[in-house]
Amino acid sequence: MFLTLQIPLFDYRFFESAPQRAERPKWPEPGPKERIRYFGEVVDRNTRYVGPWDDEKKYCNAAGVINFCGTEAHQFYKAFYAQPNSARILFRRFQSDGRCLSKFEIGINDRLETLLSGTADDDIANHITAHISKYLLCPVKIKIGNRLSDFVPLIEAGNNLKNAYYWSTTVGKKSFDPKDVQHRVEHCEPLLLVQLHSDTIGSAALKAQQVDMPFAEHEGIKLFCRHIPYNIGRLRYQLKTWIIVTPEKKETAPVYAPDFHSYSQVLRYLRINLLRIHVETCMEKRLMETFGTTNEAYQVKDAQVRDRLYFYLHKILLNLSNIQRNSQPQDKLVEAAFRLDEYYYGSMRIEDRIKMLGDYRDWLGRLPVSPKNEQVKEYVQQSQAALQEQQKANRQQHIAFISYNHADEKKANLMKAKLEDAGVTVILDSASMQAGTAIDDFITGSIKRATAIVSIVSKNSLTSGWVGVETINAIFIKKYFPEKKFIPCNIDNAFMEDDFDVFAKNKIGRRIAALKKKAVARAGSGDRFNDFDDEWNRLESLRAALSNILQHLKNELCIDIRGRNLDKNFHKILEAIRT
Repeated sequence: MFLTLQIPLFDYRFFESAPQRAERPKWPEPGPKERIRYFGEVVDRNTRYVGPWDDEKKYCNAAGVINFCGTEAHQFYKAFYAQPNSARILFRRFQSDGRCLSKFEIGINDRLETLLSGTADDDIANHITAHISKYLLCPVKIKIGNRLSDFVPLIEAGNNLKNAYYWSTTVGKKSFDPKDVQHRVEHCEPLLLVQLHSDTIGSAALKAQQVDMPFAEHEGIKLFCRHIPYNIGRLRYQLKTWIIVTPEKKETAPVYAPDFHSYSQVLRYLRINLLRIHVETCMEKRLMETFGTTNEAYQVKDAQVRDRLYFYLHKILLNLSNIQRNSQPQDKLVEAAFRLDEYYYGSMRIEDRIKMLGDYRDWLGRLPVSPKNEQVKEYVQQSQAALQEQQKANRQQHIAFISYNHADEKKANLMKAKLEDAGVTVILDSASMQAGTAIDDFITGSIKRATAIVSIVSKNSLTSGWVGVETINAIFIKKYFPEKKFIPCNIDNAFMEDDFDVFAKNKIGRRIAALKKKAVARAGSGDRFNDFDDEWNRLESLRAALSNILQHLKNELCIDIRGRNLDKNFHKILEAIRT
């Protein structure tokens, strides 16, 4: 198996008229012997070979940035390097286009195909998923400036890689506080590219959807797309994944320089196209959200900067709308890439996206008539028309976001099953979160997308920082979007008791005190305690808003779903969603 994990970064500093961004090296064409501070030397693929590459002419070897030191049995060289996996890290590299896009890519290969020998078709997908999940959760440290971060799972490294990139490319004074990076650089959702050698694995065994690629049939290459699930604690995520299956008789994944001549040109171009399509869709999504945002920190107010970004978006859309890329038809690949995005709900409403595309279309209309400009204009028109059709369909669709505490997960899953049986689309963090998505972004985006917020109210949920954020956001958004429905469903009556306000605030206060004690201990030993900040802030917000939340719940018609009452009163929930 040859596994490539791609983590794109979006650099908002390109928006600024006078950014404090280091302009060396001059991406995308750095000069000879140029270096990135704290990263290393920029490598020219023609003069120095460092593992398999996917058409990047120049990149920085980021082996020192992504440290697979691990802990005890979870250390990479103990868990994967030894038999029977015989895994090898082929590359850790960084590349940029000098504008908004930067990306890290990690390449690993092992002997998974040998391990799968004799496995029944029904079990192959589970074996592959479990095997890949071990790599995704492998603990790593990221070098930020001259310091190493705390251990994080590899798949969650994007946030620290963002900090490392910002720290190495910013001119002037900077600190190690992640808050300094906010609104400057963001990491986008990662992508996994898996390459397997087999003459027998098909779509049924992989539990994946095959993408039609007649141009690769003569090479025996098959392409599949699916989401690979993995768990971090109680949270479950979905990772967008391309799976390329190549015939065993061909050596198509070289590891060393002499092997390169056997690397199939069709396969190499396919890999290039898949990786580029992903970063382009990430950039398009971020630019669209930026143009349509109401957040002051991200708004583009300078007309010249907006024009520069419009031209950058023009280049991205031109690439995505090309009939061919590297002599390969790409329409099916782009279509499948957007289909893989269905599980990502984003933070931009469909109405805002349609309006933004209309503004961009007006801007395109002022450009000189040329084949390229007309191609992008047609692509934008088609996108706008598709969104308008989706908007019509959504008016008939009911989408429920279930807000709950994980102690009440059993009831939440039961609610999800019953709603889906009734034809309601359900968003639940245990089934819907895209890899690399921050929880607060997921909550905000889900509430915006949903037509109804079903809040499972309990003693647990009303003293939970995350559920408190969800409830506050739901009440706030309902104030400005009255068509949103807030449907509280109680599994106990604790919130109705007169002294619950005091009980809950005391419980929240004890948790805040415990966090404060840990923070003081960390600070005394010279360690950072930024990881406590978010939970601390959420609990403070909940404590301040708790009285209003309780008053709101008492004024609402709270539906009793205790015990068997869920079956008895489910029709009330369904009626509230559909009304």
